[in-house]
Amino acid sequence: MNKILVIEDNKLIRETVLELLVSRGYEAVGAENGKVGIQLAIAQIPDLILSDVMMPYLNGFEVFAALRSHPATGNIPFIFMTASEMEQALEIPADGYLKKPCSITEILGAIANQLEKPKVTNPKHQKVQDNSGKENLSLRARNQKSRFEMPSLCSQSLAQ
Repeated sequence: MNKILVIEDNKLIRETVLELLVSRGYEAVGAENGKVGIQLAIAQIPDLILSDVMMPYLNGFEVFAALRSHPATGNIPFIFMTASEMEQALEIPADGYLKKPCSITEILGAIANQLEKPKVTNPKHQKVQDNSGKENLSLRARNQKSRFEMPSLCSQSLAQ
């Protein structure tokens, strides 16, 4: 099961995204600001990070820089979610970008796109994946109909 860390200071957005991810078979962890997000990323080594840009304590750009410089988190796919800082976000070499508001389909597509890419890992911090059992969850997540009724959260602009 892939673990996704959602760093978002807006409680409603954070909880909605976490609930969506759990309903699609992901393990999801939330952080209410950048400082907590960095601590959780280092402690739990998620498979992917979704991060807002404008947050208290540390913004998304500072979170990105800190995690990229840490040996255990440097290769974790990182997707920015932002409403108004897209131009500045696109200057950062993240793995993906979502412009708020965005849809469930866009969020799940961005996640699937990153999780399906081959991973380059540091052998000291390599995670063992359990590939027994269910088929590719990200593919299933992309094709599964949503049971959620929520406003659009993002417009997608993915880095390839």
